[in-house]
Amino acid sequence: MDHFAGCLVGREAETATLKALAASAVSGAGQAAFVVGEPGVGKTAVLGLAASTAERAGMRVLHAAAQELERRFPFALMSACLDVDATSADVSRARVAEVLRGDARYGLPGAQGTSAGAGDFATAEAMLGLVDECCAQGPLALLLDDLQWADPASLLVLQRLVRGAQQLPLLVVGAYRPVPQASDVDRLSQHLGLRDQTMLKLARLSPPAVSALLVDLCGGEPGPRLRKMAEGAAGNPLYVRELAAALLREEAIEICGGIAEVTVGCPVPPLTKLITHRLRYLREEVLQALRVASVLGAGCTVADLATVLDRPTHELLSIVADAEAAGILRDVGDRLVFRHDLIRHALYDAVPGSVRAMLHLKTAQALATAGAAPERVAEHLLVAAPAAGEFLTTWLVESAAQLTTRAPATALQLIDQALDLADPHDPRHDHLQWHRAIAQLSCGQLAEAEETARCALARTHDLTRECPLRWIIVHAAYARGRPDLALIETRLACSSQGVPAMEAIRFQAFSAVCLFALGKLSEAEEVAATSRCAAEAEDDGPALAYALHILAAKRFLEAPGTQALELAQQATRLTPQTIHPAHRVCLQLALANDYIELDRTDDAHRTLASTRKAAEYTGGFLLPWYHLSCALLAFNTGRWDDALTEIEAGLEPGEQFAMSRALRALAAIIALHRGQPNAASTHLTAAEAATDTTTIAWFYEYLPLCADVFAGGAQGNPEHAYTRLAAAFDHGIGHLPGQSILCFLTPDLVRLALAQGDTTNAHRYVRAAQQRADHSNGPYHLGDAYRCQGLLAQDPDLLLEAARCYHHAPRPLNEAHSYTDAAHLLAQRHMPREADTLLDKALTIYNRLDAAWHAARATSRLRTVAVRHNTRRPRDSARNGWEALTNTERVVADHVAAGHSNPEIAARIFISRRTVSTHVSHILQKLRMTSRVEIAAEVIRRQNRGSSG
Repeated sequence: MDHFAGCLVGREAETATLKALAASAVSGAGQAAFVVGEPGVGKTAVLGLAASTAERAGMRVLHAAAQELERRFPFALMSACLDVDATSADVSRARVAEVLRGDARYGLPGAQGTSAGAGDFATAEAMLGLVDECCAQGPLALLLDDLQWADPASLLVLQRLVRGAQQLPLLVVGAYRPVPQASDVDRLSQHLGLRDQTMLKLARLSPPAVSALLVDLCGGEPGPRLRKMAEGAAGNPLYVRELAAALLREEAIEICGGIAEVTVGCPVPPLTKLITHRLRYLREEVLQALRVASVLGAGCTVADLATVLDRPTHELLSIVADAEAAGILRDVGDRLVFRHDLIRHALYDAVPGSVRAMLHLKTAQALATAGAAPERVAEHLLVAAPAAGEFLTTWLVESAAQLTTRAPATALQLIDQALDLADPHDPRHDHLQWHRAIAQLSCGQLAEAEETARCALARTHDLTRECPLRWIIVHAAYARGRPDLALIETRLACSSQGVPAMEAIRFQAFSAVCLFALGKLSEAEEVAATSRCAAEAEDDGPALAYALHILAAKRFLEAPGTQALELAQQATRLTPQTIHPAHRVCLQLALANDYIELDRTDDAHRTLASTRKAAEYTGGFLLPWYHLSCALLAFNTGRWDDALTEIEAGLEPGEQFAMSRALRALAAIIALHRGQPNAASTHLTAAEAATDTTTIAWFYEYLPLCADVFAGGAQGNPEHAYTRLAAAFDHGIGHLPGQSILCFLTPDLVRLALAQGDTTNAHRYVRAAQQRADHSNGPYHLGDAYRCQGLLAQDPDLLLEAARCYHHAPRPLNEAHSYTDAAHLLAQRHMPREADTLLDKALTIYNRLDAAWHAARATSRLRTVAVRHNTRRPRDSARNGWEALTNTERVVADHVAAGHSNPEIAARIFISRRTVSTHVSHILQKLRMTSRVEIAAEVIRRQNRGSSG
């Protein structure tokens, strides 16, 4: 360590910055910094300084270094830093390890997104929750070295940690060298807009600093020859240290009168020779062990080394001691780490390529025999191939499934290598093709998975493989938006002699799902009913779940009510052991949306709360679907700021898993209601650019349509709005029937039709609204029916009855619209006082919703019929300060003041940790604060003021 006078030589500015950052984090305002510099310039030493600074400030320190070999493995760096281990006695860490293992996502189409590891939002969310929990126990410092080798998934977690650091007593410091592999880290730091003082760009040491370092290393003021020789180090601290160490080992430095000088004629060696010079003094068996250690990576345990060398651990103790004494290795926890990566590379590069491959293979074999995690074995097999040969094939047959749950992209790469090496007639070839298709499915390579499974199915003679391969084809086709192809495959499976009767029932039940997605509702219902009977007779959970889901969905679209709801509830009562975890979450989210439509708000809240953890753990498209469902519930009930928070929380996974169009459209609708055309335009542009191909997303395509139509209306083009809505109502949206999907827009259709003089269709829309209300008897649907009738009959009493139903639902925006419509009719009948009263009720609601556009429109509309409203025009909602906080944000602030972590708050108020984090960010912005501590102080101050009053 280049320490001098209690700090790093030449790094006084960095020392002061780190001290200030640590102090800020301890006070509750988290901070982040990146340390950047060339090899040997002292990045690891600065991290060491950060560690000691954080510890002195009272912080718990966790640290890890990314390893080149582990770059392909999702969350390798963050797992090491947070000590995530399935065998951990810490319940939280064991829980994260369970999510990381990914059993619930195995075989789930697109579970890992389209890029290796980066799309695994379930694990990322679990790790962020773990950091929150650690911070709740006390200030925390996370120190991450060699970020240029970090895996993309760990960088995703790091990005979100840095983005939300200010919420927590958290210090995050990462170090990396500027190489091509570090481009992702560069983009991360630049994208986040870090302040200049938190980008610690380490320059080479100045000549005075080099002299001070030499004094520390050599024990005397450097003489002219030593200073001249040190100039060749160009201010690189590693070079200076290695130079001094080599000269001291050769006894080439003499100290006289406090001056350290190099003996005459001593040459200036390059850095690589200085490093190998250190190795010359080691015994051969120590060198051999170090070469093997260099193959194991930047760090390993003594047990790992003993396993690969096939020697007892106690025999290695003296070898390790020699390596540590020589300054080659150092202890970091239970691992042996090379003092610098350049030393490891010097040892690694000295091993011939063929020998290196064999060492990696031997390492893989030893680790596999010792029962190491599949990804640890895989990292060496990736380097060892093609030398891995037979071992690779044999190992993959046993380990491919487990490796695919953790790292499907790596599993796919190894399987491809094994298939290239294997004999096509080897019976294991078909087994590997099956695993290849599953890995492609998990990676989101849906068309490729389908093709692989088709080819494997065409050549397989193993009847036990037929059903799994057919299911891969079906799920891949359905997930990529081709239920037509999936339907063909289910029918082929049902007619195949190689498919057992039980599986045939499941394929038949899934064919109902495909038919429903294609809009063939009657046929879907018929097939589902047949499948239900067969599934109940065989007591088969998966088939019964598919059948009940379709029966419920079909009834709900055409006749929403008790019968449809009972079918949906029955589907969700199937135990988790009988159906895939992801399928169960789908059923629960579908039920929650049914409750939302029927205004059973408490049931919807309860169902979403019970689904939250499962959606977070499973991830994939389920996570944005969960947030969209929460946003719709909040929007309908008038909690628009909460809806926007849910949208914000769901957008990142939504973009990754093709579920962002609906989220963007709902945000645009809110912006349009609030008279924010620029924000609406931004969301609409993003929604139009998104290509949401998942079949689930089809059922929410009405939201982009509504946003576009409403935007046209807001821009003064009601004719275009009516034409689009009427066409969609009659001809559907995609494969789905418009009258079922868009029945909630019947009041708008009646209003627009009447404005266009189209009374014939206005009557038709009224009948559609009444038919839906007759089936459901729900307050929202009854309100639509009354409003449609009131608009057609120009009857204010019917409109007021609609407002009463909407109030009971509650649907505040619809309630306000009904008051406005009734006020307009009363004004036309020369009843200005009554009209003014109703307008006041409407404006009160619009004001509460911050629906500025509607407030202005209502006031203007009534003014045209000579109503001059005497009350104040709805004021603009506060944007900053305590008054700007929503009810939910105030609840969250109270929990923050009580010392609860984000995961604890999420569990207490039944929303996601991600949503809580977004709420806290909004609170900090509105109160113009920098930490949870300040939020807590403000809450306590207000509580004390209230009690004293």
